[in-house]
Amino acid sequence: MSWVQLTAGRHSEDVFDKDADEIDVAQKEWKSTMEKRVKEGYTEGVEAGKLQTLQQGFNQGYKEAVRTMIFCGQLKGTLVWPVQIH
Repeated sequence: MSWVQLTAGRHSEDVFDKDADEIDVAQKEWKSTMEKRVKEGYTEGVEAGKLQTLQQGFNQGYKEAVRTMIFCGQLKGTLVWPVQIH
C-alpha cells in the first residue's frame, strides 16, 4: 500500500518533464558561473592590492632616496668647493 501512495504522490512530478531537467542544468551552470566570477573577482582584487601597495612603496622609497641624494650632493659640493678655489 505504501508504494501506491508514493506513486500517487508523484503525479505532480512528471518523469518525462524536460523542463525540470533543463532548470536543474541551468541552475548548476549558474552556480558554476557565479563561483568562477567570485574566484576571478578575488584574484583581481588581490592583484590590484599588490600593485597599489607596490606603487605606494616605490613612491615612498623614491622620496626618501631623493632627499638623501640631495643632501649627499650638497655635502659633496660643500667639501669640493674649497679645493677647486685653490
